[in-house]
Amino acid sequence: MNKVELISHIASGADISTLAAERVVSSFISQVIGAVSSDDVVQIIGLGSFASTERSARMGRNPVTGATVMIGASRSVKFKAGSAFKYAVNSNPL
Repeated sequence: MNKVELISHIASGADISTLAAERVVSSFISQVIGAVSSDDVVQIIGLGSFASTERSARMGRNPVTGATVMIGASRSVKFKAGSAFKYAVNSNPL
């Protein structure tokens, strides 16, 4: 499912216009990005939590040449699925 399909599902599920659903999804995304960028943790019961993590500098290897390269420290985003989400995924076996 991509963003357009998600907006369409939200619009039909909440019985609102597609434009209103698009504003909701865009606002949600922007609020999560803003909070995680400010080192806050966003916890949504039933879905999971979004948090930023620190990645220390490390040595890497160029896969083409094999030369070692220094990879700088950076921040990354971590999503940890909530128990209800995990249960829903695991209750539908392949």
